[in-house]
Amino acid sequence: MNKSALFVLNPFSGDLPDKDVIVQSILDQAKGYTLKLWKTTGENDGEKIKAALKEQHYELILVGGGDGTIKMVAQALESNECCLLPIPFGSANGLATCLGIESWEDSLKILDQGRSKPMDLLEVNGQVCLHLCDLGFNADLIRKFEGGDERGMVSYFKNSLASFFEIKPYRFQVKTHAECEWVDAKMLVIANGPKYGTGATINPNGRMDDGIFEVIALNPEGLSDWLELAYGMIKKKDFSHLDFVRSWSCQSLTLSNPDKAPFHIDGEMAESPEEIKVQIRRGEICLYYQEEKMD
Repeated sequence: MNKSALFVLNPFSGDLPDKDVIVQSILDQAKGYTLKLWKTTGENDGEKIKAALKEQHYELILVGGGDGTIKMVAQALESNECCLLPIPFGSANGLATCLGIESWEDSLKILDQGRSKPMDLLEVNGQVCLHLCDLGFNADLIRKFEGGDERGMVSYFKNSLASFFEIKPYRFQVKTHAECEWVDAKMLVIANGPKYGTGATINPNGRMDDGIFEVIALNPEGLSDWLELAYGMIKKKDFSHLDFVRSWSCQSLTLSNPDKAPFHIDGEMAESPEEIKVQIRRGEICLYYQEEKMD
């Protein structure tokens, strides 16, 4: 007898060609599951999904979309009894990248192998964060990217070059269970997972199932610092030894943000509060993953 599964699809996510054909392929190829297709509309989707999960128990939820769609579904889940399988249809697929999922074919392969386990979530000022959030340089890029008329990675990198010459350090107070100190940083990352959706590795030692998260403060000064940082991120090298980098591992964090640096959670812009509280929620979500690519 087939198991029941809900396929949450964001039809507006990303610009993947032939998405309808791919969706039908997934419906046809998900062996051992009876899939119910549920499309988001942009109107109270989180509440509607929460209600649907109360009405019927599903053993699997497939999420076809980007980080924002997956975050919305994760927020609606109340336990890890139901496993979640990302299908990277979005313009930003950071969580899927952290899990080693690069395509919808990867998703089906992993589902067939049945490889899943409980992983950690972050609670950031009451919101769920799946893989990472940051303040400063990158969040400012995302804000400009969302507010502009251009889309795609070319626009993103063009804005990166413009911001490179404009960015000034922000002040942050980092308070963990063991330390409390002020730092100046052009970008501060709160990382549960190791990578951005581009594949750039910001947290080379990070794992999503170890019960801790990392805080990384970056304050590169000149072009040589930026190039050294970029090299480390692309080559998955540990760059914590660089003199413009500070890092902490913790289970909880209180972050003071007096300059109200731009802030995003899982790629979605959020308000920039003066204080941000972060708490690990260990093993609270069951996720499918590709083991050989989670190194």
